[in-house]
Amino acid sequence: MNTIKSLTIIILLTILFGCSGETKLTNSILNKKPVFNLMIHSVGTRYDVLLNGVMIYDDASGNGQITTSLPINHWMRAGKNSLELVIYPDDEGIPINEKSEVNAEIYVHNDEMEEQQYRIGGFNFKGLGHIPESDLLGYRLEAELFKHSEEGEVLAQNVEITEDTFFEGVVEYKQTFTIPNNLPLWAFFNSDGIPHDPDLSEDDFWAISAELRDHLKAIQDKIIAGDIDEVMPLFDERNKELDKAFYYSSGVMEAKLRDSFEVDFLRLNMLEIEGQDVAYVSEKNLKLASLLRDGRGPAMVGNFKNSQGSIGFPIMFRKQVGKWIITR
Repeated sequence: MNTIKSLTIIILLTILFGCSGETKLTNSILNKKPVFNLMIHSVGTRYDVLLNGVMIYDDASGNGQITTSLPINHWMRAGKNSLELVIYPDDEGIPINEKSEVNAEIYVHNDEMEEQQYRIGGFNFKGLGHIPESDLLGYRLEAELFKHSEEGEVLAQNVEITEDTFFEGVVEYKQTFTIPNNLPLWAFFNSDGIPHDPDLSEDDFWAISAELRDHLKAIQDKIIAGDIDEVMPLFDERNKELDKAFYYSSGVMEAKLRDSFEVDFLRLNMLEIEGQDVAYVSEKNLKLASLLRDGRGPAMVGNFKNSQGSIGFPIMFRKQVGKWIITR
């Protein structure tokens, strides 16, 4: 029985990654219609997960248990990608919860064959409390299931571990990996660079925040007025790229967003945006910017006046020839 199980595993890995010593992209789901998902399970700590320098998921409270799956095709590159896991203690300099756990793993399946999920790799973190830099490997970080072979189709580098990146007690893990696939390169990867917000003077920071706030206010005014036809063109690039990312026919994401707006517009109850209600935040890859309000809260939230249980949707911007374009 064990022999049969072993042979089955070998056959599955051969189908996905090719035989040792050669690359077989033509037989790989990576060369067909790959759909990548980020699977997250966590409990007991605060953390961020970043893909190619864009924050994909964050848990700012660390309370409770979270299990979720996020589609990530539109954040992936064909070739080199980076996955980062940033673990935060509850406060500066105190131990990370020794009972905490964060699993952030990338899976791939062929479009319309979701039941056949293949784990490409990821991070499995189990907190052991605050430790000195020399003992960072004492954190149980299990990344060995990444394929560390140049002979296969997936190549992963060693995990980089950095301590105290934001404040004392923070630990950041990063792995760069190459995943050959046929996904296009999304426009924001080639967009103009944007300023890194920590490097800005206070005046420059609030000047950019005000510029993007005015863009956001224009969107909000249209939403409050129920002018769906006025709002939809603002998301044109986003909709077209998502259609390509997930193999939809042209116009599918536009229709999905319109249907969502028609439901949501009727129950939104948003505050006016003025002054320093929102603040500019650059993504780590310095290709995207977003606006946040109330600390890390989204800049646009349904039923914001009663924020408990409210639903937020982030608005991201990128620069193109000196102007800001909504990309998400």
